[in-house]
Amino acid sequence: METTSLNSNNQQNNENPLKKWVVILGILAGLFFLSTLYFGFFAKPTMNKEFVKVEEANNELQGELDSLLAEHEKIKAQYGDLSDQLSEKDSIIMAHAAEIEQLINSQADYKKIKRQLARLQNISQEYVKEMDKLYQENQTLKTENTQVKADLEQERQDKANIQKSNDDLNAKISNAAVYKAYSIHSGGYSVKNKGVEEATDKASRVKRIKTSFVLGENSLIEPGPVNVYCRIAIPGSGKVLTPGSSDSYTFVHDGQRLQYSAKNTVNYNNKAQNVTMSWDLMSDDKAVKGKYIVQIFTDDQLLGESSFTLK
Repeated sequence: METTSLNSNNQQNNENPLKKWVVILGILAGLFFLSTLYFGFFAKPTMNKEFVKVEEANNELQGELDSLLAEHEKIKAQYGDLSDQLSEKDSIIMAHAAEIEQLINSQADYKKIKRQLARLQNISQEYVKEMDKLYQENQTLKTENTQVKADLEQERQDKANIQKSNDDLNAKISNAAVYKAYSIHSGGYSVKNKGVEEATDKASRVKRIKTSFVLGENSLIEPGPVNVYCRIAIPGSGKVLTPGSSDSYTFVHDGQRLQYSAKNTVNYNNKAQNVTMSWDLMSDDKAVKGKYIVQIFTDDQLLGESSFTLK
């Protein structure tokens, strides 16, 4: 009986370690089950809420960033080419935006991202202020340029008006500063003994053709010697009575070289002067019957003309 009791005690002692581990494993399994149950049914909603909260925060930050960038692009579009002058500032803004974008994607600290967004907002506001300043300066320059152009145009117009007035005055003076001949009279004369002249319209009796006129007064003309030419056209011939055929008996008028019948040099003193010019026929010459046209010239102008007829 004692032997049996001892064997029974030994058997119980050999079974205790295994039972101990079974108990431990059971406890652990229970704890695992309870933790699984807790995290599965109680902790999971809390984790989901935190996840949603982070997503919402990121979306909020991304929305602020997108809104700020959209406003920045809108401002650039409004100012057009003027924004090119602030390209360096624009690069800084875009670099900060890229950095914030990276922080949002990496789910960095919310407050840090908010600080970065606030800084970017300040930079954007400075950008707007500088852009507005450039715009105002540009508008001022445009106004000044417009005024300068208007002033230059007015000055040009004033100069043109002055020039026109001067040209008109010079034209009036030029038109006024000319010699004028009055009371032009031409006719044939017979010459008797001792040089006594007698007017006649008989071609057979004519020995001299005389032209007389008054060279008018004009204070606008520079005083001094003036050449006066008389041209007497022979009726029906197209020729002019002339002392010779050489250029010595010619003058130039309007680019044409003309022959003259008689020439006088008058010492003009701005006062009215009587001038007489004569053509004497050679002793064996006879005057042609018909109408004679007589023209009076200076070196610069035609003074006038007259006519007479010989029978």
